[in-house]
Amino acid sequence: MTETIFITGADKGLGFSLAEKFLSEGYHVFAGQYITRERLQLLVERFPQTLTIVPLDVSDEASVSQAARTVAGLTDALDVLINNAAVYLEGARPVLEDDTGAHWLRTLDVNALGPLRVTRRFLPLLERGRRKLIVNISSEAGSIADCWRDREYAYCMSKAALNMQSRILHNYLTPRGFTVLAVHPGWMRTDMGGPDADLDPAESAAGIFALVTRDWSPDDPIYVDYQGRPMRW
Repeated sequence: MTETIFITGADKGLGFSLAEKFLSEGYHVFAGQYITRERLQLLVERFPQTLTIVPLDVSDEASVSQAARTVAGLTDALDVLINNAAVYLEGARPVLEDDTGAHWLRTLDVNALGPLRVTRRFLPLLERGRRKLIVNISSEAGSIADCWRDREYAYCMSKAALNMQSRILHNYLTPRGFTVLAVHPGWMRTDMGGPDADLDPAESAAGIFALVTRDWSPDDPIYVDYQGRPMRW
């Protein structure tokens, strides 16, 4: 039976690469789309039977609720949820004294509260899935133990909050048969990561696919990088 996956922020970057990878491996992909982009539309032509585009703004409760209703009308269950949608609004990375703070609340709303909104609304579908896997795309920027930055407050704080969310969800959902992961995808050549980054997003997507398809124990580390190596909280 074809497994099902919902990926937020699938219109570009890592989200697009994840959608392409899972489609190529035979999954039915529900792709959360914030902005209409040609690449994702072309992917529909390649996978017309197994790709469904779902409009989604993770910062809007009404949009998230409608997306959940749309997916529930097309499938009885979801096996995997990947909360990938995120923003990086730090611009030229100003120091604290020069930062207007205009982006702070928006960053926290999308990166930390967005995944929680989506998880809450899609939980009934995931409850009926076989894998019951939630993957939150985090970052090394969310590690307090290994923090080296002296700026980028909003982004780092949002990912630290996402890590805490992941741990709480793990505590809450593991007794119900779920697995929850917080995954650092690596520094990628995307709009967010920039052209000098280490990884092509397709390489990170391949690593995350391997994480999704492996067996997990409740005692395994849940904050890992895209190669499955444990990260320090």
